[in-house]
Amino acid sequence: MHKKKVILVRHGEAASTWDGDDRDPGLSPKGIDQAKSINDFTKKIFSKEYEFISSPKKRAIETLKYASEGIDINFSINENFVEIPAEDIDSDIRFEWLKDISTRKIDTLPDDIKNWRKKIIETTFNLENNSIIFCHFMVINVLVGYAIKKDRLLHFYPDNASITEIEIENKNISVVSMKDVEKTIINV
Repeated sequence: MHKKKVILVRHGEAASTWDGDDRDPGLSPKGIDQAKSINDFTKKIFSKEYEFISSPKKRAIETLKYASEGIDINFSINENFVEIPAEDIDSDIRFEWLKDISTRKIDTLPDDIKNWRKKIIETTFNLENNSIIFCHFMVINVLVGYAIKKDRLLHFYPDNASITEIEIENKNISVVSMKDVEKTIINV
């Protein structure tokens, strides 16, 4: 199996918070600026060797579009890179729920969260090409956590429009670099 490079880009700041009523907000003005700030990076690495993929959420798609302005790209939407499933969790308890879920041991997670995590990992292993994936805080944490063999979902705090690079070889994931990592407001 050949080595594949995967670049994980967290979406820019969302127009509303994760515990707000809008379950699929686009980018805020600051989020647009954040997405545009990685345009030079995107142009520099753009080649036919990379497949562009996005979560189906508006903020991820908009980040991809602003980050790739001036580049003629095709991209696909992949449902498996969507944020942690929390549609059925009431807005007023979503952050407490996330805090609880993100610090539990993997084997104690509810089945829907275990399946979400498993799909992210399997989909990443099954990528056929080097890929740039525009996704979410917890998706990035799942892949980094798997790479560093941690037994929880939350490991670090990728900032909005941050870039995390991983490599896949022989069913192993390794972290190459994590840029713009800091504690941020989570609007997953």
